[in-house]
Amino acid sequence: MILVRNAQMNNNTDCFELIECFLNKIIFENQADYIVSIVANEVEYGLSLNSNDGTLLTFADSGCAENPHINIIHQVFLKFMDQFGFDLERVIIEAKYGDVIYCRLHWHHEKKDIYNVIGIGDALILQSLTQAPMFISKFVLDQFETFD
Repeated sequence: MILVRNAQMNNNTDCFELIECFLNKIIFENQADYIVSIVANEVEYGLSLNSNDGTLLTFADSGCAENPHINIIHQVFLKFMDQFGFDLERVIIEAKYGDVIYCRLHWHHEKKDIYNVIGIGDALILQSLTQAPMFISKFVLDQFETFD
């Protein structure tokens, strides 16, 4: 048996702190890209979305998704999950590597919770459709630039 004395733990656990955030605005830019403003700790941060995700997010966030004549795939997915008794408990923006932002969906069911990892565009669309609470890890927030 090996005993470790006076060992110091890695002191980076604060990087995993979750901070509540919300989608503030969606801005169309350069005929192809979208900039999304997210507010956390009363500070506004900007991140870019591709045109497909930006268009679907605008559709969901503007209220057009409330009475559509055709559902987008995110609405079909939410109806499917609802039929099986799952509710979107929360959305967590948890990791960023280069330009890729990873999010985790926390689905609640009376018997079992499940988690899915998806990209930022789909996560924002599902959050907008459900109004589930959204959180961002301090690790990711520290990598975002403030929005001007």
